[in-house]
Amino acid sequence: MGTPIYVGQTNDLPERILSRFVKCEKEAAGKRTDGIERRIASLLHSGFVASYQVLDYQLTHLTSLISETNWARKCWNSGYHLANRAELQNAGGPPIGRGDVLRSWMLKFSLTEAIADDVRISIACEACSAALPIPLTKISELEKPAITISELGRVWRSEECTFCTIVGKRRVRVWVE
Repeated sequence: MGTPIYVGQTNDLPERILSRFVKCEKEAAGKRTDGIERRIASLLHSGFVASYQVLDYQLTHLTSLISETNWARKCWNSGYHLANRAELQNAGGPPIGRGDVLRSWMLKFSLTEAIADDVRISIACEACSAALPIPLTKISELEKPAITISELGRVWRSEECTFCTIVGKRRVRVWVE
């Protein structure tokens, strides 16, 4: 085992490894900042091939993000300088839990992932402050459901508020308990 350079998550490890090697030269040449592609290219040019190790298995997207973040923080806390640049993963710190997960991460969840992780959403109007909880299980029953939480937000933002009828003031709130 060598020095950790990056902590990531995937549901297809062989594909992820292949993609890193295929992209490393092209992406490393175009990036000014330190990143995983640049580090893999540098290792290859030095005659080394990065090895990969599965540290943890998680059943859901949210628990995988939490695990990834906690492993990255643990490495930073141990003095390793990782290529991780995502917020909460780009420095050491205490472990995070469900309540610490960033809203921006959850907006990328598919409806299936959000349901599996018990992510809660509501529509809130910035004009009248009214909020309406949305049961995600009912959305998946729609004829043409949105693919991600963020897409739901874009759809609902363009519609009028159920309470004050003002258009363009609705936003999606996302949280976990």
